[in-house]
Amino acid sequence: MIEMQVGLLTLLKEFDAICRKHDITYYLEGGSLLGAVRHKGFLPWDDDVDLGIPREAYERLLTQISQHLPQNLELRTYQDETDHHYYFARIVDTRYQIRRMGSLEERLENLWVDLFPLDGMPNGAVSRAWHQLRLSWVRLKFHLSCFEKVNIKRPGRPLAERMVIKLAQWTKMGSWLNTRKQLDQLDVLLKKYPLETSDWVINFMGQTSFKFNELFPKAVYGKKTLYPFEDMNLVGPEQYDVYLKSLYGDYMTPPKEADRNAHASELVPVKKGEF
Repeated sequence: MIEMQVGLLTLLKEFDAICRKHDITYYLEGGSLLGAVRHKGFLPWDDDVDLGIPREAYERLLTQISQHLPQNLELRTYQDETDHHYYFARIVDTRYQIRRMGSLEERLENLWVDLFPLDGMPNGAVSRAWHQLRLSWVRLKFHLSCFEKVNIKRPGRPLAERMVIKLAQWTKMGSWLNTRKQLDQLDVLLKKYPLETSDWVINFMGQTSFKFNELFPKAVYGKKTLYPFEDMNLVGPEQYDVYLKSLYGDYMTPPKEADRNAHASELVPVKKGEF
């Protein structure tokens, strides 16, 4: 992981410089925030960077960033002509590849930083619960539409969800669903409640979002708070303890070794001697 993280840190610094120049706020999310709090940088086994961006800034970033990226970096979204099938965007470094072995089909992807939109949710409890159901239904259809790429080995995935994915892989039950159509529906739903007028914020497509434990009162994000991350200082949610306990429980205790490589991945340099 050391070689992989050297490349990731370089990628992160290039992205950070662009965001600072264009006044784009982002937050450390998921395992990246956990790494900052527990290790002052990467989790020793981590192979990516997770960042959350408030929706308005996220949309602005997607329309503007490509023209500012150096030659080795590319923006990937589900609307482009690549095989990027995720709802959230990525900045990738095309000089490196990651072999992903956690899904039905082994595949290669470029070294990446995940960019998750942070969205609002309804303020009323009943409306919020109904919206969660609608989001979950569309996400299930999305997963069924590309079941061969779903990471069945992801630690913490509920048994019921693993069983549905396994059944889908066996029966090809979602082959009639169009992935792009499901993501378009998800896009409409997630933009329905503006973050600016909501008391709640969600990273709906985060690592543990199927449990809705990445849904928080906006006060959890609060004031921009800096955390040491390797040789950088990066913004994360102010109430990091509330955030990390929701995602990981006893987050200061490292997981079992078998649960540490969430993506079941390894680095594959594009060219021999790349490092």
